[in-house]
Amino acid sequence: GHIGPDFSLIAVAILALAEGAFAGTVGGFVLGLIIDTASPDRLGLSSLAKSLAGFAAGRARARFNFGIPAVEGTTVAILALGHDALHLLVLSWTGRSTFFEPLFTAALPSAVFTGLVAIPLIRAADLLGLLNRDD
Repeated sequence: GHIGPDFSLIAVAILALAEGAFAGTVGGFVLGLIIDTASPDRLGLSSLAKSLAGFAAGRARARFNFGIPAVEGTTVAILALGHDALHLLVLSWTGRSTFFEPLFTAALPSAVFTGLVAIPLIRAADLLGLLNRDD
């Protein structure tokens, strides 16, 4: 499977951390739907997974500890792993894929990679004042 960072998921996470669960959910849905157009046989799967990730990140933002890179990277890595696990679960139910092998050989390394790449991007968003919130 493809191993690489999921920049769209990082964007959804940053949006959700900046603006909350509603914005993260809507942003995840829109971005996922755009991605889904490339795979019409799986239409809705990316929008569902990215919506859930945006919602989760937005809900976690009240308890989120900005400024600790390990927390930021781990949070995005967990979102990425959940996102990819949902994809694999649906594909395994439809008989298009197995679940456990790609979970450990592709989804887990990609989640770690995504979390690591997210750290400087979240730091940059914070330094630009995008993550400063008054609530």
